[in-house]
Amino acid sequence: MGAPSTSIAASDGQVAVDVDPLAQAPAIDSDPLAEIGALLAALKARDVESAEDAAHILEGRQTFLDEFHAVCEVQVRPAMEAVLERLNHEGGGGLIEEHPGGEPRVSTPRLTLWMSLQGPVDGEPRIDRNPFLQLDADVAGRAIRLTEGDSWHGTGSGHSGRAGTWEPADVTRSLVVDELVEIVRRAARVSPA
Repeated sequence: MGAPSTSIAASDGQVAVDVDPLAQAPAIDSDPLAEIGALLAALKARDVESAEDAAHILEGRQTFLDEFHAVCEVQVRPAMEAVLERLNHEGGGGLIEEHPGGEPRVSTPRLTLWMSLQGPVDGEPRIDRNPFLQLDADVAGRAIRLTEGDSWHGTGSGHSGRAGTWEPADVTRSLVVDELVEIVRRAARVSPA
């Protein structure tokens, strides 16, 4: 039963009834389904928060990819082209290989300069035969991952693999050129002049 109501006599002889407001609302204990509304509201709030988090992550990812592409276009590719032009002029060669990402073999954007110290790159470039510098967009780390090798037909230090990371804001043409010259130096096994 509900809460008792109280009667109050009015001055005009009428009886006014004052009812307890809690007596009119069903008690939560008496409605086993009352919790559903609160649960669905909490679920909706969690879904909205999750969607906002996902949108923020995608926005950050896209911002980094845009920055990677801009750095490659403005700083890295021109430096690679300058080194490639000099290699060609001095009797060597090479090629620039670019991948947009999303491929089975190359999941994130990549830019690589394959080099030859004598003539053009013969056939498909290989890490055990051609010096190279490869830059990959490390989306999770928000950095540019460097992989390089200095093997040249049995010479070089035999180094091939990850060489560190660069922050996109720190990448300049001279940084890329210096790294490429160092790779050529190791591949040719010649001390700096």
